[in-house]
Amino acid sequence: MKKKYILTVHPDAETDIDSSFQWGCRRWGRKNAKVWVRELRNAIVNRLTSTPLSGSIAPESEELGIPIRHLVIGRYRVLYLVEKKTVTVLHVRGSYNKVNDE
Repeated sequence: MKKKYILTVHPDAETDIDSSFQWGCRRWGRKNAKVWVRELRNAIVNRLTSTPLSGSIAPESEELGIPIRHLVIGRYRVLYLVEKKTVTVLHVRGSYNKVNDE
């Protein structure tokens, strides 16, 4: 049986997801953006509550001096910390260029 971790999502990560949702609404329409956000959240929960240590150490980790990991889901990077049995999602970064897309 896989080890279960408690997942928390930092408010900054929620803001990242909401901003991406708003971008998705403009790009694909509200209905498709809702489906995408649900799939993203499900992927985050499924991976990070069962196998968070499978994510590699993020480049930001060295600069900050803490073991930040990242997981790539589609076009997005999920940055997170693992501390004992808790996983904290810090940010969700998209690969699109918001400045040029708005």
